[in-house]
Amino acid sequence: MDFIIEEKEGTERYSLVAASGRLNGASATEFKRKIKQIVEAGKSRLILDMGGIVFIDSSGLSALISGLKCARESGGFFRLANLRDQPASVIKLMMLDRVFDIYADAIAAKP
Repeated sequence: MDFIIEEKEGTERYSLVAASGRLNGASATEFKRKIKQIVEAGKSRLILDMGGIVFIDSSGLSALISGLKCARESGGFFRLANLRDQPASVIKLMMLDRVFDIYADAIAAKP
């Protein structure tokens, strides 16, 4: 399954970014590049819809942390929404559910 990340919706209050596929060593660089590009365009309040992410590993977790740091350094936020079982389990196992704001879906994550 190919990795895809794209900005789906944007307002002055937030940007919704959707990702699908496997967020791992092969796709982490692309993920970080896209998030950085969005933030540098002045959109630092991000909601990441992870409903399409079927797998995440340590490189993927590192990419998420990088996205969080990038958004926060620009005065924004980086919220996760719509996690499937495997990514949710890995995030919880690594206790990153204490670091990220996690929502059931993108609608609940909107400010």
